[in-house]
Amino acid sequence: MIKEILNKFNIEGELINITENHSGNINKTFVATFKRKDGSERKYLIQKINTTVFAEPYKLMKNIEGVTAYLKRQMIKNGDTTHQVPEVIKTKDNKLLCYVNDETGTRKYYRIYEFIENAVSYDQSQDKEIVYNTGKAFGNFQRLLGNYPMSKLEETIKDFHDTKKRYDKLMDDIKIDSEGRVAEVANEIVFILMREDICSLIMDDLGTEEIPYRVTHNDTKVNNVMMNKDTGDFLAVIDLDTVMPGSMLFDYGDGIRSTACTAKEDEHDLSKVKMDLDLFKAYTDGYLSEMSESLTYEELSLMAESVRIMTLELAIRFLNDYINGDTYFKTDYDKQNLYRTRAQIALVKDIESKLDLMDSYIKESYSEKYKKEFETMPEWLKPTGAFGIGLHTVFTVTD
Repeated sequence: MIKEILNKFNIEGELINITENHSGNINKTFVATFKRKDGSERKYLIQKINTTVFAEPYKLMKNIEGVTAYLKRQMIKNGDTTHQVPEVIKTKDNKLLCYVNDETGTRKYYRIYEFIENAVSYDQSQDKEIVYNTGKAFGNFQRLLGNYPMSKLEETIKDFHDTKKRYDKLMDDIKIDSEGRVAEVANEIVFILMREDICSLIMDDLGTEEIPYRVTHNDTKVNNVMMNKDTGDFLAVIDLDTVMPGSMLFDYGDGIRSTACTAKEDEHDLSKVKMDLDLFKAYTDGYLSEMSESLTYEELSLMAESVRIMTLELAIRFLNDYINGDTYFKTDYDKQNLYRTRAQIALVKDIESKLDLMDSYIKESYSEKYKKEFETMPEWLKPTGAFGIGLHTVFTVTD
């Protein structure tokens, strides 16, 4: 099947081998190696798009093509030869996708990217430099796309980060209880019920001057940044399927959630699930090194809270998928989505114990990156000094 797909794309050379890449929770991925006439080898990433998640794959690819083309122009304009963007390979009839029909007649959609060489990605890292560069990569991504026209972006997953709608759907599905699992998760439901009030904090003002729409990646995990093997700097932001209009708080909050947690996403031993403040600082410093000049005061004031909101939202999503029979997220074993839910709830609890410290650090880091703006910052937004004087001499990551 994969060979049939490859034959539909503009790829030069002879196919040497195909291997499956098992990373990611949504799309199925393969790596194909081709030998060219000059003897060199080139790799390509083939992905079967999950149409259960992405019902309109052409809209998805329209977003990706537009954003990557814009990023390339910005990099050329800035003289940036250090970083890359994912390169989409078109079909022989100049399409971004091809499709084949399976035995039931259902269309299966495939796309191909050039494989990014001399790069490495990490599923998780406790290395502060890697986490710093992850935050910097996503900050750079949003900064370069700061003037991208929102009208050109399609909503590929409706209400993806509308936490209140996620909450409401969970409540509706609890009433239906299609798989008879609700009684098993009563404690988890109560925990989420008690936090309904924070679910609307971002969405209530999204689209205003206070929280403007921005191009958001919406999946800001460390493994969605390719790092340069030689320099350690970020090389490219990848996995652009969920690029949509949204709030920078979505990306920052979820980035901290995924990179600064001390445990696996489905950790069984909940005592291991913590927010590592050093990793939080590293990601924050990297992100703000790129985005400080672009932020509104309201965005700045909600950055710490966004970490709690995005973590709670993922707990809601995992729990909703569990009670509905595990139809969205890929699972490797029974009750994995339940373990994922419990780990996210444990992380919310730890974040809540550290919210004031996180908020103070964000504002201090902001003041370091953007001193001029800090001078006119309203008193209520200024850091409280919760980390003490001279904080940045204790923890500093250089560009």
